[in-house]
Order: sequence, then structure tokens, then C-alpha cells
Amino acid sequence: MDSKELANLIFPNVHGVDYYEKMYPERNLPEGSQVVRVAPSPTGFIHVGGIFQGLIAKKIANQTGGVFFVRIEDTDQKRKIENGVEEILGAYKDYDLYPDETVGTGNYGPYIQSERMDIYQSYAKKMIEDGLAYPCFCTPEELEQVRENQTKAQERTGYYGKWAKCRNMPIDMAVEKIKAGVPYIIRFKSPRKS
Repeated sequence: MDSKELANLIFPNVHGVDYYEKMYPERNLPEGSQVVRVAPSPTGFIHVGGIFQGLIAKKIANQTGGVFFVRIEDTDQKRKIENGVEEILGAYKDYDLYPDETVGTGNYGPYIQSERMDIYQSYAKKMIEDGLAYPCFCTPEELEQVRENQTKAQERTGYYGKWAKCRNMPIDMAVEKIKAGVPYIIRFKSPRKS
């Protein structure tokens, strides 16, 4: 089995990246324009930092002839509050910071993070095919042990280099684990060795 077959095993029913690149063509904007995103979480009322981010984003977009958009970061569903999105967008409107594109408007949506999973999976599949990402089967306990060992060795903590035990796992072994139902996540495969 090769990396393309591994990618198809992990993501069997997603569109290819070409599909999304046609769906979301390059914006027709003046040279030097900036597309600026703010990604608030609908977990409560927007705070001064969220308004400040919106102010800076709107100003940059306006000064450069670009676009200011809001994509709601709702992946923490446990903390999401009822009407949180409306509260955020209402606050931006109250401060005259309403975005050019957001939930319910714009051609580059969806503007809710959890609704973009198919897009992200398409690009993750492409990265696996190209050898730039891989499945990691490390348990939380194993990752904690790595962190402890790194701390004891006074090394930078993280999943990298010699500490990334799944990084160079043979594809056939990864396939066996996936077919056996072993949980995994997708990790980026940085070209750096350390």
C-alpha cells in the first residue's frame, strides 16, 4: 500500500482539493489588499479584546481595499451558548465593525468552523498523499510520558524528531492499526528533523 491508498482509507468520501479551489477561486481584489479574519468563539459575550481585534481587522481591510470576515470558531461545543453567534455579530454591528463576510453572507463560507470539516479533510487527505501528514496512534498517556521525558532531559516539549514515534511508521503497519480500530489523529510531517 502507498500513501495515496492510506489517504483513501482514512478519507474515503471527500472531494479532492481541486473541487474546493474551483468553489473558492482567488478573490478579485486590488494588488496589496488584505483579507483579514477574526475567529471569535460563541462561548459568551464578546469582550474588549474581541472588539479590538475586529477594529484592527476592519481598519486593515478598509485601508487596503480588502475584506474583513468573521468565521465563528465553534469547535468547543461544550462551552457554546445559545445565541452566541448573534451576540457576537450584534456587538460588531453596535461598534460599526460589521464584517464584509460572515454567517449568512459572503461567497467563501461556510463561516462556522464546524461546518468546514469536509474542506479540511480534503486538504488533510492531500497532505497524506504527498507525505506531509500521517496518522499518529499515540495515546494521551504515551504523549504525557514523552512530555515528562523531555522535561527531565531539559529538551523542548512537543511531538517532533526522535519523540515522534508514529512519524515514520510503515504504511502497512498504520493500515493494520486503522483497520483494527486503533484511535488516531492526523499530524503534520514537518521536513525538519528536530
